[in-house]
Formats: sequence, C-alpha cells, structure tokens
Amino acid sequence: MNALGLRAALLALVAGALGLTLLACGGDDTPATVKNVTATGGSSTGGTEGGSEVTLGPPANRYAPAVKDLPAAYIVHQPETYGLNLTSFSVQGPFKTPKEGETLAAQWGFADGWRAAFDPDGLLAGVLEGRYYVTVETYLFATIDGARQAFQQFDAYYASAPGSQKQTAKGLGNQSDAFKLISGTVGSSAIAGAYHHFLFRRGNMVATVQTFGGEPFMTIAQARDIAVLVDDRALGKRPATEPTPFPTPALPPVVPTPKPQ
Repeated sequence: MNALGLRAALLALVAGALGLTLLACGGDDTPATVKNVTATGGSSTGGTEGGSEVTLGPPANRYAPAVKDLPAAYIVHQPETYGLNLTSFSVQGPFKTPKEGETLAAQWGFADGWRAAFDPDGLLAGVLEGRYYVTVETYLFATIDGARQAFQQFDAYYASAPGSQKQTAKGLGNQSDAFKLISGTVGSSAIAGAYHHFLFRRGNMVATVQTFGGEPFMTIAQARDIAVLVDDRALGKRPATEPTPFPTPALPPVVPTPKPQ
C-alpha cells in the first residue's frame, strides 16, 4: 500500500516509484468504458452489501480490476503496480514500524497482496478537467478472522491520518468504510487536490481503492464504484483472471516511505 493508500496517488504523481513492477495489471492497456462507474457528481449505490463470507484463494491480483474495467482512457502505472509478500507488506502496510508490521501480519495470517496504479488520460492536465488517478490494493489472509483484524487496523490507520474526514457511503462487502483527505493543489493550479479512500472486506480479503483528483470534481462515489468491481470479482460476478506478466529488471530493495502528513 505504500502506507496503504493516502499517499499512493501522490507517489504516482511525482514518480516517486519504488521500481517494484512485476506485471501489467489486467494484461490489456486498451482503455474501455464501464457504464456502472460513477461519473463526476454522481452517487454509488451498486454492489453487494453484506452477503457471503467467502474464503478466496491466491493470487491477490486476480481480484484487482483490469485497466479495461475502469473509466475510459486509463493506463497502468507500471512502477507502482506490483505484488507484496509478508516482508514488503510489513514495511508498506498500515503500521507504525516494520517490526509492528511483521508481528501483526504474521498474527493475521497474511497470505498475498497486490497493488495496481492507473494513470488518467492527460495525467495532471486531465485531473484539471475532472479525471483522476486510481490505486487499488487487494490483500488475502489465511482466515476470515485474520482479515477482520486487518480491516480494523486499516480502518483505524485511515481514520487517524491528519486531516482525514470520514465519508458517508453505502456499505459494500462484509465491512466497509470511507475517507477523504484534502492535500495541496493539483500541480501548480489553484484547484485543491482530494484523496478519497474506500476500504472494504469480503471474507478473507481486505481491499482498498484510492482516487486522487480535483476536489471540486470528486466524491467518494468514484472510489466506491471501483471497489464494486473488486467485490464482483471476489463473488464470481466478474471473471477473476490474473494479469499478463511482462519482463522487468531485477527488483531493488524495499525501503520504507513516509507516512501521510
């Protein structure tokens, strides 16, 4: 999560890449439109609230959306799209220290993780026209109870971030919550930048969706609708297919990144 979410899009914007690319998400960089993804100013009411406490099998990347599932004109941001094991999760997860991360990740039975970042058409110029960056993270745990514990840690982490504002959104999955954080401006413009974060649990999976866009254009609805895509894959309503691999250079060491300010 690179501190699991609130800083993720910012890292993509400034190209503060850790260089941990393993796969191109979805195996298809051709953008396509999905009609159930909320347009600017809409609300998000789809998906399944409650329902089955499923036990999902690895890999975690099967449940992340492909680029073709997202709103039109997105590309995979490869430097911020990669898998996480227990070690990297303990460094980049919702923990105060890597040591705490190691202890809690083992306690929860962390099994597999995946992070996928997507850039909008036009990048920052596109954000000024109402488009937005997307980061999706999917995490699998050995048991449903372990995922419940992880969800509580994620939830507390986002709620306690300085400037975090809890949002009202229709529930999704077996547990969910939503947050907003205003941070600086979009590039050198006068438009405030807004992070929206939708967190949910489905059985033994915890998933997060973060958007970054211009504050006047954004609500929690965009993040929640993308979360619905993830939940639909978990429930078998959409095909849960792995991304197509592509060759990459050797991975550098995983290093901690700053927590949200």
